[in-house]
Amino acid sequence: MLPILYSSITEGTVPSNYGEGVLSDCLSCSVKEARNGEYELTMEYSAEGIHASAIVPNAVIKAKPNYTDAAQLFRIYKVGKTINGHFTVNAQHISYDLSGKVITSGTAASCTAACLLLTGQAGNFTITTDKTVSADFSIKEPSSVRSWFGGKAGSILDVYGPGEWTYDNFSAEFKAARGQDRGVTIRYGKNLTELSQTLDMTNLASAIIPYYKAQDGTITTGASVSTGLVGITKELAVDFSSSVDPESATPISTQLATLATNYISANNFTTFKDSITLDFVQIGQLSERVDLCDTVHIYFEPLGLTATAKCIETVWDVLGERYTSTSFGDPRTNLADTIIATQKAIDEKPSTTVMQQAIDQATELITGNLGGYVVLHDSNGDGEPDEILIMDTADIATATNVWRWNSGGLGFSPNGYAGPYNAVAIDMQGRIVADAITTGTLNADLIKAGVISDVQGNSTIDMTNGEAKMKNFKSIEDFELIDANNVKRAELKFSNLNGATFDVVNSSSNVIAQIQEDFVEGGQIYLYAIGGDERAWLGAGQNGGILRLKDFNAVKSVTLYNETNGGGGIQLWDKGSSESHVSILDDNYYYASMYMNGVNGCFTSYRQGAEMATMRCNSGGGVIDVYDQNYLQIQLVGNGGVVRCVQLIQTSSRKVKENIKPMEDYRKILDLDAVSFDYKNKTSGTDKRGFIAEDVAKVLPNLVTAETEDFPASLDYIGMIPYLQAVIKEQEKRIEALEKKINGK
Repeated sequence: MLPILYSSITEGTVPSNYGEGVLSDCLSCSVKEARNGEYELTMEYSAEGIHASAIVPNAVIKAKPNYTDAAQLFRIYKVGKTINGHFTVNAQHISYDLSGKVITSGTAASCTAACLLLTGQAGNFTITTDKTVSADFSIKEPSSVRSWFGGKAGSILDVYGPGEWTYDNFSAEFKAARGQDRGVTIRYGKNLTELSQTLDMTNLASAIIPYYKAQDGTITTGASVSTGLVGITKELAVDFSSSVDPESATPISTQLATLATNYISANNFTTFKDSITLDFVQIGQLSERVDLCDTVHIYFEPLGLTATAKCIETVWDVLGERYTSTSFGDPRTNLADTIIATQKAIDEKPSTTVMQQAIDQATELITGNLGGYVVLHDSNGDGEPDEILIMDTADIATATNVWRWNSGGLGFSPNGYAGPYNAVAIDMQGRIVADAITTGTLNADLIKAGVISDVQGNSTIDMTNGEAKMKNFKSIEDFELIDANNVKRAELKFSNLNGATFDVVNSSSNVIAQIQEDFVEGGQIYLYAIGGDERAWLGAGQNGGILRLKDFNAVKSVTLYNETNGGGGIQLWDKGSSESHVSILDDNYYYASMYMNGVNGCFTSYRQGAEMATMRCNSGGGVIDVYDQNYLQIQLVGNGGVVRCVQLIQTSSRKVKENIKPMEDYRKILDLDAVSFDYKNKTSGTDKRGFIAEDVAKVLPNLVTAETEDFPASLDYIGMIPYLQAVIKEQEKRIEALEKKINGK
């Protein structure tokens, strides 16, 4: 199938749609998977391709990784530069998302329980096993979930191995054995195209001598435990300090004996490490196919070689749907948290440093190979030897591992006398070439490098692209950022006097922003004008947070603050004033102010400095006052519900009315009974005269506002005036008629 691109996915769900689309414009696509190692997709894509702009880091590609597995998801982590119209895309299997999930601590007593422990912090991933091995598994420091698969002391692979990890998108399984023996034979003259074999005895040991080093330096040495190796005497001391529990009821000597026995069971100390590298014609038919971890039978009659080997790495051509490379031999025993796993030597000491491990391994190689063949060789045929050779056989034609030293330099080749000498070489011009250099201290005037990385790959500096990824980066007292003109533009510093400070500096060397630690108050943030004058300040005081803004004259004009005892507050300051208030004003007059006077708040509106309206509170309730130029004209008092004013005017224009007609029901007002009464809330008044709203509603409902949740029923007394006028007018007509009758008119 062609690879498919997705801009994003939901963790735990394998998408079944076509996402952004099928990557039909890709030029090549391959998936490389190593036993307990890397699982990565590499793709070449046309810069003119339809999906070129959507191929970015963190996008996801779905592709087939081999003949048998379902399509897998690979997350893009790097997109290379465009060269010759195409670019390279690197993506890692979705299981590497587990490198971003951290587990802090935990213990388990079996392989199954350990997988469940990791699953608990794995989000929507599942981690399982078919192994029933029981042993103590412990996580004592925060690290990624995937790092505990293998590649570090105490990992699942270390504690419960041997075994092999297999992945199916969001599922990871630690299997006792992956792959199978399909009966495939690889034979000279049939399907074998290339073969080389290396026998390595550096792993051999006749006995393990375990020891434990206490914190005070005391060393306890356990009894020697035999590995079963016959014919060679070679003891190996192993430090088990990180695995011994000095508080346990089990004696340390007994723990060391058990640890040594398990260590021997988990490693090969009795037979040569046999690495076979070969290439052969892969056939897609099930009976002739070799997948990762499958076992094959190799026959190479010219060398008399008969061997059984395990497939430890495959490279799958996604477009061609076939394997392009298959590797066999000594399998990896680790699974690193980084993209590409690193080889873990069998005799690695659990508690030693990387440098010490390298020293130990070099010592083993140099002192433990039982000699070799030293030859003074005449390379130009002039009868005089001109170089020294140290080889694994006496014959140059058959030697594989060769040290060669002549006037041109010194070098080692694992490929025979003719080289290439790319493993390690020192030429006459003082240049050193090496696959890897391990050193305690490196002194140099100039170091040229592509990527500088720590051992685990947690921190890297990419010199080529100018990118740095630093984990737990530490700088003593001062860290500066310098621009292209060698001018300091930012500084992060610390002193015992001022605490930690971060400064942002402009091109004139003036600090324009600052984050500062105050030992008394807390954190402070300052913003400055171009000339260096303070304009804004955000501080965490002992009583609360404060925001302060200053004007051109460096006088505070706005303050927002929060105090533990006083609560929140906003202060806008008049020039030169110390009164706490919020105001709207021009250069001469207040136009509005809001302030607190004792326990009462007040909002006041002004006209050219004269108070025109206030809204305030007193002990009895809220009060609204409205003034003219001289006197209080309108007042609303919450205590008693009183409204005082000079006159009350209602809008009554014909312009705002319709359906105008003479009243017909005006005589109904005569059916009302006036009463005297007291308000239950005596502050509202006693010995009052009026009507009862509920009684009026029965006669003139249009004058009554019904009771609501917030207010009792209300009566429109002004609305009664038209009724009274109509009744008076009618009565006036009757009086006039009676007067005429009395007067005989």
